[in-house]
Amino acid sequence: MPASDGLRAAVTPWLVSGFFAACTIAALILLHILGSRVFVMLQERGRTGPVILGAVSLVLGLAGIVGGLTLHSRETALLAGLVSGFLVWTAFGEVAEQLGWVSPLSRSAVALFLPCFALWLAGFLVRGMPVAAMAGAGYPVCIWGLHLARVRVLAKWGASSLAATAVALANSAVGGGGLALGMSGGTPITGIVGGVVFAMSTWSTLEIIWERGTARKPWRP
Repeated sequence: MPASDGLRAAVTPWLVSGFFAACTIAALILLHILGSRVFVMLQERGRTGPVILGAVSLVLGLAGIVGGLTLHSRETALLAGLVSGFLVWTAFGEVAEQLGWVSPLSRSAVALFLPCFALWLAGFLVRGMPVAAMAGAGYPVCIWGLHLARVRVLAKWGASSLAATAVALANSAVGGGGLALGMSGGTPITGIVGGVVFAMSTWSTLEIIWERGTARKPWRP
């Protein structure tokens, strides 16, 4: 086998997983920006719009997870689960918090998060667990944990504190490590998972930067 063919065979899996990772990162960040812009526009017109947005997001998210259970392609099921998880998080996390129905600063938020996270991790031990269900539950659970850590640190020590900087650095390390591991897997699925980890961690870091006032939020004038 020529050296060029061997190099191409070695690089191709990295390129494939990197492509899926890049698409996933771009899609999730754009979804966050779009969702935030829509919510701000609706909130300026009253509370009815955000409530409807949350309800529609929840229904679509749950329907997407159920529909993902019927998909035979693991890549397609994973994408369906992630998008559905994003919609579920929009309803339970973003909308509910902005409307004052839940607070990440309450003790019950942490007490509820820990068993949910443990239950999601336990799902990996169950053979045959549907990919769509794991992805649909994993997205809101993991981003919930990042959100809790960031909000509680910022509320206690401030966005310019050493603790906030440590959280931002930890997010960056997790995001970079997740992306590297995903690309090293050499498959579309590992690329997608790595892209999700990177996108979630990067968004959490951006939230800290925006809180410091050193950068303008993309959906604000």
